[in-house]
Amino acid sequence: MDRRGFIKGSLVLGAAGTVAALGASLAGCAAAPNGAEQYAGGNGGFSYPAGTTASDFEQSSAIAEPITEFADEKTYDIVVVGAGTSGLPAVLTALEEGATVACLQKESTPISQGNGSSGVILDETTDLGLLRWIQGYREACSYRVNLDLVRFFAEHSGETAMWMARMGKEAGYPPYESKLTRTETADGSHVTTMRNAFGVKPENNGNLVKALAEYAASKGAEFFYRTPGVQLVKDGERVTAVIGDGEEGYIKFNATKAVILATGDYQNNDSILSKYAPDLVRFTKKQMNKTGDGMLMAMGVGATMTPVGHSKQMHDMDAAPMAMTGIPFLAVNEEGERFMNEEIPMHYWDETLRFQNAEDPGKFCRIFDNAYFETAKAWGYSPSPVTLMENYIPGAVENPQGVVEDLIDTHRCDTLDELADELGIPADALKKTVERYNQLCEAGFDEDFGKQAKYLAPITEPPFWGIHQWIRLTAMGGGIKVNENYQVVDESGAPIPGLYSVGFNAGDICGDVDWSLYLGGMSCGSCMTSGRYATIHALTGDLVPSKPSGDWEAFRAEFVDIA
Repeated sequence: MDRRGFIKGSLVLGAAGTVAALGASLAGCAAAPNGAEQYAGGNGGFSYPAGTTASDFEQSSAIAEPITEFADEKTYDIVVVGAGTSGLPAVLTALEEGATVACLQKESTPISQGNGSSGVILDETTDLGLLRWIQGYREACSYRVNLDLVRFFAEHSGETAMWMARMGKEAGYPPYESKLTRTETADGSHVTTMRNAFGVKPENNGNLVKALAEYAASKGAEFFYRTPGVQLVKDGERVTAVIGDGEEGYIKFNATKAVILATGDYQNNDSILSKYAPDLVRFTKKQMNKTGDGMLMAMGVGATMTPVGHSKQMHDMDAAPMAMTGIPFLAVNEEGERFMNEEIPMHYWDETLRFQNAEDPGKFCRIFDNAYFETAKAWGYSPSPVTLMENYIPGAVENPQGVVEDLIDTHRCDTLDELADELGIPADALKKTVERYNQLCEAGFDEDFGKQAKYLAPITEPPFWGIHQWIRLTAMGGGIKVNENYQVVDESGAPIPGLYSVGFNAGDICGDVDWSLYLGGMSCGSCMTSGRYATIHALTGDLVPSKPSGDWEAFRAEFVDIA
């Protein structure tokens, strides 16, 4: 057992081993503060931070019991915890602002998800247009948003997007596309957004952060891989250090300016997930080791979680081309039975699937026939052509491009029996369901689920197609409560000096059930923006970079395809 495992094991064994002895005396013990869970291990009344439990820490890298002995100690201006979509912009910004910086990373390499990022280009946006954009986002999220954080994104994401394009180019991984989209409103205002797609198709933010990390290291940043942040240190009211669990022992990383927590969400910590999104616990998670480490560390120094229903992102963009997810073809469960109105968008599939009695309720199948392309076009969609679909049929293409081969799950067969066999669902049930569905299509009235008549197209023309969908949790959109500058705040709303939380570790930029796809690339764009500007604020007390991304017209001429 390693050192950290021994400490955690001691906490659990100590509690278990003293239950009997403590039974007569617990009634006289003082209650843990603020509803915190009391640790009964005989160490002087140690309590888990308010709002947390022992199981939260057992499923994370964070450690609640105070650490007092260190194998080493280092000092920097800024210490970033997490080398990902928000952590790397924080590191590079610190360097650009003339600060010394260290980055702790739990994994052996930088890690990022997503395939692009976006921002609002203020130079191409009217004042009213910006306000209308903010209002449109609020509406798309059922108005359950943190307005301060939305404004933060609106005002700073465009500069960040330009800066990220330049950083990517300097690091040898430039965007292959920086695409502008201008939206006019009825009152004559307009807003312009830009989406960066880095590398080569398909774009990959994972490769981007690796290139940025190498570039940052060449500029003087120090990276400590396989070194998770496990605990924060306070001197009075100020956070002054973070403790990393290195291979040779605990290392105290002093931060003279600030600690930036960029550790991602908590989807892989079922103990935390069961508190804030219990309906998602049974679904498979798309990421790994996102265990709420930064959140638990912050709560250990007085922070709280955002007091709103935490948003989620649920996706399956692997089984088939993403364009196919929005087309309302017949949906059947693993038993071959129809179970929903297929007009439900992908990011809400889980709201119906969660009622399935299955260990993983996120699996089902979409069924359509060989006339799908013309059918979907007539419905107003842009379906993927057969030549692209074939990349997603296992074994159909020797070297499929733009796919994760272990996850592609699209099938084409001459008969429904063969299709059912490849999908792994009962053939008799599938044929019965298709027969019933065709009857509804012929009648022009879906008396089972109420799908609009215009989307009722019979499944008759072979070969028949099936997509074995697997909706999984991509990200949780709720974290540590922060203010308008991404400073971590305590229960009263006062900033905790020296501590910032960014990316998916922070805030509630969307409090709706699902983080709406109002602007493609906004989730990654908000991570980059918060990482960059929180660092600027930590170093300068303001939100003005000393080296902004530069003149818009020059940037546009260099990066944007004007045609």
